Amino acid sequence: MKYLKYLGFGLSFIALAGCEPMSDCKNCEAVTYDKNTGSEINRESAIEYCGSSLNDIENADPVIVGDEKVVWECK
Repeated sequence: MKYLKYLGFGLSFIALAGCEPMSDCKNCEAVTYDKNTGSEINRESAIEYCGSSLNDIENADPVIVGDEKVVWECK
């Protein structure tokens, strides 16, 4: 019985420790630029990203297709 008590406590601790705070959120837009001139071609609507999703977006490499480069801009 003591084993189950500690197992329950351990699992609860792991579950709570795995949660990340959602306080670090930003609105990010995918922006398309002309690779040669640097001029903006298109700007998508902003979407809010938080936590590890925000980290992934902010560290994403630009995507280049032909003469266009798409980057994420977060505010």
